[in-house]
Amino acid sequence: MRAFAAAAISAAALISLAPTPAMADQPAHPIKSRRLTHNALYETGQFQQGSCKTPALTDRGHRTVRGYLTTSFGCLNTAWSKHMRAARLPLGKPSFRYYTKGSEPFCQVKVEDVLPGAYCNPTGQIGVYLPGVVREYAPEVGLMLVMAHEYGHHVQRESGVFAAAVSEKYVSKAHELEAQRRYELQADCLAGVYVSSVWDAQRRSLPEWGAIIAVAWAIGGEKGAKTNDHGTRDNRARWFNKGFAAESPSACNTWTAPPGKVA
Repeated sequence: MRAFAAAAISAAALISLAPTPAMADQPAHPIKSRRLTHNALYETGQFQQGSCKTPALTDRGHRTVRGYLTTSFGCLNTAWSKHMRAARLPLGKPSFRYYTKGSEPFCQVKVEDVLPGAYCNPTGQIGVYLPGVVREYAPEVGLMLVMAHEYGHHVQRESGVFAAAVSEKYVSKAHELEAQRRYELQADCLAGVYVSSVWDAQRRSLPEWGAIIAVAWAIGGEKGAKTNDHGTRDNRARWFNKGFAAESPSACNTWTAPPGKVA
């Protein structure tokens, strides 16, 4: 979730260093690729309400969390596949793997360097480092957000967003870094679309809504990051909420949003 560099390890065009102050002051450049600004994903319509039944998260043990995440992964596959199939768009199933040792390789780097949750574009794999996700994202709605966000990256890959973003011509490191944020904030929005579709069926409460927004806010770019490549706290929470409220990927076109909305 936090490491686009790992998710895009084979695509150096979207892996950048922090911009210099001069670059940061430059005006944003428009995104030219229509696969980003006018992707067919935005025309797929309303998400249907689902009835994903996840097991109770009675403790933070690895076995309990693994069961919850496995069920969530299955629900995400079902919901997104049904949605994309209705729009006559392809969506292959990603692979999903748990890691328990930080030294294990994920997307050509050590798993502890990129997880608790991440998506590897070259392999189409969602990876979860169990010690990290238990430590950083429990309670339950935090785990829900992790899975929904990483699956959002898979939707981006399958719909051509990732490939188009890698192919886009960037004129500065600041421009490149802004594109990374557009990519990550779009995944936040797509996560909101999915979460909205199962929220009522899972009988989620108002305190849980506050908790999931708090998680989205807490993992923003201000959290000790050397480079803001995922978006500020306010923007991460805002895009998640936007997808949740709209219940449709049409709300998730971050590629045409004003610079301030993707800071």
